[in-house]
Amino acid sequence: MTEHMSSHMKWHKEGWVDDGAMRHPADSKAWKHFDKKYYKKFSKDARSVRLGLASDGFNPFGLMSISHSIWPVILIPYNLPPWMCMKQQNWIMSMIIPGPKSPGNNIDMYLQPLIDELNVLWEDGAETYDAATKKISRCMHACCGPSMTTQLTQC
Repeated sequence: MTEHMSSHMKWHKEGWVDDGAMRHPADSKAWKHFDKKYYKKFSKDARSVRLGLASDGFNPFGLMSISHSIWPVILIPYNLPPWMCMKQQNWIMSMIIPGPKSPGNNIDMYLQPLIDELNVLWEDGAETYDAATKKISRCMHACCGPSMTTQLTQC
């Protein structure tokens, strides 16, 4: 929503340097393979947004003898440069899975609404504001990859 952040969100295309070192997900073979496979539909646009999904439970009361746990589900925008993408202020808290214990194999049940919403974005898209061009872009699509990485893109 800001011009400053909009320029950072294009870092993976405009500021990234391939020097052979692994410093960012853009350095990975999976990122490059996805770019080749979905170039026309996704990767061609520098405004494409890629999100990593992360979750890990913690004991909110700090007492390991209490079995209650909370599992935050966080989306991390990997378009940002490495010094920004792992900063907490840039993360997106998509949901919190509460419970007396970890979700275990039932985590799919909790993640299904998020996956459904991202699939709707991939199929139907949504309008979004581009702060760099100061225009409403036609649509935004989403794709859930096999490695629990979600990609969002502008049409």
